[in-house]
Amino acid sequence: MTQLATTSGFSLTPQSLEEAMRMAEIMAGSEMVPKDYQGKPGNVLVAVQMGAELGLKPVQSLQNIAVVNGRPSIWGDGLRALIMSAPDLVDIKDEFCANTMTARCTIVRQINGNHVSFTGEFSQVDAENAGLWGRNTWKSYPKKMLEWRAFGFAARKAYADRLRGISLAEESQDIPVNRTERDVTPSQPKPESELLESKPAYPEDQFKTNFTKWASAIQNGKKTAEQIIATVESKGLLSDAQKSAIFNVTANQENAA
Repeated sequence: MTQLATTSGFSLTPQSLEEAMRMAEIMAGSEMVPKDYQGKPGNVLVAVQMGAELGLKPVQSLQNIAVVNGRPSIWGDGLRALIMSAPDLVDIKDEFCANTMTARCTIVRQINGNHVSFTGEFSQVDAENAGLWGRNTWKSYPKKMLEWRAFGFAARKAYADRLRGISLAEESQDIPVNRTERDVTPSQPKPESELLESKPAYPEDQFKTNFTKWASAIQNGKKTAEQIIATVESKGLLSDAQKSAIFNVTANQENAA
């Protein structure tokens, strides 16, 4: 009976930057890699390197690492595979409460001989507060999206050392693409000269109407001429003639005394 020959195959493991770039160019020219990597050898190289740090082989990296909103992320199935291959994993437990629409994932890991539990939880209320509920994939697969969020939280808590900060692709998809940066630097106050130039002139008719009231306040000692001018110029700039008229109230009062 003829037996089929078997082979262990070969591994695409570049030994130098030149080999890595050549491999990236070959992969980028293939139609069997995801569209995010087709014709983009640079993206291929970064994804393969990131996958290597996570313990993935080159082809596995391209299949499981996605570029979402310009940021490399890992698909949930790939992340779960990484966690399940960890030698110190004890258990993964997924729960879902239909009454409250809450997903919960508990990952148990052996650390220093002890079983340590890490729990992630995400509910419909959380999704609504985040503006996710009823959008895109959340509308079609709400339970699955809740489960992925819960698992992602638990996985990052339990295996931060293994995942090295990579995010879950299902989460990255929910980040708005056109977010604008908000400047939180405290604004510096404008120079007084600039503030004055931006104010309109105080209307002459209002000046004539209010002058008697201001003069009375100065004569009765309730306000000084400087205080009157400062208050009025918070609304509009006084002309030199108007300021002189206010100062003359004080001068005339002193002369009369």
